[in-house]
Amino acid sequence: MHPNATAPAVPLHPHPSAYANASNRSDLLPKVPDEEDLDVNTDIYSKVMVTVIYLALFLVGTFIWVHHPWAFGGAVCKGYYFLRDACTYATALNIASLSVERYMAICHPFKAKSIMSRSRTKKFISCIWIASFLLAIPMIFTMGQIYVKDQDPDSLICTAIVDTSTLKTVIQVNTFISFVFPMVVISVLNTIIANQLLVMFKQAAQENQVCTIGGQQTMLSMSMEPSRVQALKHGVRVLRAVVIAFVVCWLPYHIRRLMFCYVPSSHWTDFLYNFYHYFYMLTNVLFYVSSAINPILYNLVSANFRQIFLSTLTILCLPWRKKKKRLAFTRKSNSISSNHTFSSQVTRETTY
Repeated sequence: MHPNATAPAVPLHPHPSAYANASNRSDLLPKVPDEEDLDVNTDIYSKVMVTVIYLALFLVGTFIWVHHPWAFGGAVCKGYYFLRDACTYATALNIASLSVERYMAICHPFKAKSIMSRSRTKKFISCIWIASFLLAIPMIFTMGQIYVKDQDPDSLICTAIVDTSTLKTVIQVNTFISFVFPMVVISVLNTIIANQLLVMFKQAAQENQVCTIGGQQTMLSMSMEPSRVQALKHGVRVLRAVVIAFVVCWLPYHIRRLMFCYVPSSHWTDFLYNFYHYFYMLTNVLFYVSSAINPILYNLVSANFRQIFLSTLTILCLPWRKKKKRLAFTRKSNSISSNHTFSSQVTRETTY
């Protein structure tokens, strides 16, 4: 069966989470990062990355296996795609907003300091999530469970329940909002940022060099040791890596979906359909892997992100630690009470 024959029984907008990448918005004034700021334990990050990738692969494989037949009901089917679509929009818009924030912080630091307060940042992030959920509402009406064979429980699947033309429109709108628009913003702004950092690096070749930033002159007092030079170059490379990672992980997925939209039914040969089948698996895996890559890249480029990221993990783990300590204390108290009772009984029995 060719993809254009019927509405495809495949996930349309896979993305597990939108990592609220808003932690590094407080670094407003440009500075050359210290050597310690960009010192990364690559062994820990590689282990974390492998763990997340394996988890992503497991999730993809699990969905493939439970997809035929679908056993979770119509509400879960719609909710699954709604949440995943909302996370897709939120992820793309958050990455784009980070590029805007970084552009303001580096190229217009004085404006950024007055405009980008914590309260405004929180409101802006909330607006992104609200917009993402609103944009994902069409998935509630697009997806559902249907029987491939009449009332055969083994043929029940969670797939698109609209006609092919409507489905193609949904895919194209989603591709533009979640990829084309953020891609343009990220590419343009990160190119400007990288060029600005290179200009700052050249202008600050001497100590107490006056640099022009955002049309205003500011004094950068720093000694350009080799370690600082390497740190600045490292920051430029990581900024470019963010754009490259976005393209590598998201572009194949959207190409595969646009194949369904634009390749005519008469062109779907057996070879092309087999290619589409395996390409589908590969692109979905890459789409999931992007969730693991983005936090690592931002940890590499921002010491502030690392600190807030670790503090967030500590806060999340704190209730469990308190519960564990409380449980251990209760067990210890019970043990003491039990021992006391036992020893009293032994004393009474011995005395008797």
